Amino acid sequence: MSTRQRFILRAISSTFACLGLLNLAVADPPDSKDAPAETSRRHGLDPKLPLESRVASTPASVLALFRETGQPAPRVHALTAAERLQLKRAIQSLPPMHRRILGERLRVLSFLDGMPNTALTSSVNPKESFELFDITFNARILHENLSEWLTRKERTCFEAKGSPLRVDVEAGTTVDALVYVLLHEATHIVDMAEQITPQLQRSDRILTVRTATAFTQGVWNDLSLPIAAFRDPVREQIRFYGENGAIAMDRAPDVYAYLRRTPFASLYGGRNWLDDLAEYVSVYHLTEVLKQPYRIVVRRGNDEVFAYEPMKSELVRRRIGQMKRYYVGG
Repeated sequence: MSTRQRFILRAISSTFACLGLLNLAVADPPDSKDAPAETSRRHGLDPKLPLESRVASTPASVLALFRETGQPAPRVHALTAAERLQLKRAIQSLPPMHRRILGERLRVLSFLDGMPNTALTSSVNPKESFELFDITFNARILHENLSEWLTRKERTCFEAKGSPLRVDVEAGTTVDALVYVLLHEATHIVDMAEQITPQLQRSDRILTVRTATAFTQGVWNDLSLPIAAFRDPVREQIRFYGENGAIAMDRAPDVYAYLRRTPFASLYGGRNWLDDLAEYVSVYHLTEVLKQPYRIVVRRGNDEVFAYEPMKSELVRRRIGQMKRYYVGG
């Protein structure tokens, strides 16, 4: 099992439903200098094949990761004709750069029922210089609109028992959850291809991190450590999807008051600089391109206790100019 595969296994075991259980571990030094065309041919990727036609069975290497967690094995989900159309529309909604890079690097799209997480982006050839990827989705998101899925995800941060409060994420009812999840996962692939965030590298067992990039400069000191101005004790207690340490729902206003003091587009984006980028691009695309809301609300009954729209924050919008690169050529 490669270093990256071991990381994914640990991530699945501990978080169970992370939005992007991406291979965040350190890659081995490239052992292949093959041209992209040869690498693609050798691994069965046809870059001329439309992205929506790359739906196939989940690779055995990915299924093995789920078996090793000791959890019930996910089951293959065969897309209906309507679900295939839904996927095609989600692909068409991606920014131009995402469609181009996925065309070059995405080998297989697959869907499973009973996944413990929402989506999994896995490397096909982590030791090679031109890296290819597979994306596996939890088929459940095919039946949720974005507000439903975002709200369900956000509530996993809190222990609601005994509290009169609840958290809702308002993102409209016309956008499918798949649109957002696909964009988030695709952004991870774009990131690794274009090195938009610092990439970890290993040489002679020594870990090195490339210097800060435009996106992380002045925001992050390390992969999961923001600069001092954007740290808070409440951040250390935030967990998603069943991890230990859920915060009492009564503290939800404090959690989002912290988020409002940061440049992160979502609570999930504050986990590390990789998810920071993926969430920023996704929330930007949702609000600025698709013209949908993204509003986090804490309610007591029908009364709003706290409300926050990240893309209206001056701190968040300071990086908005960096989004232009994804739409060139559209």
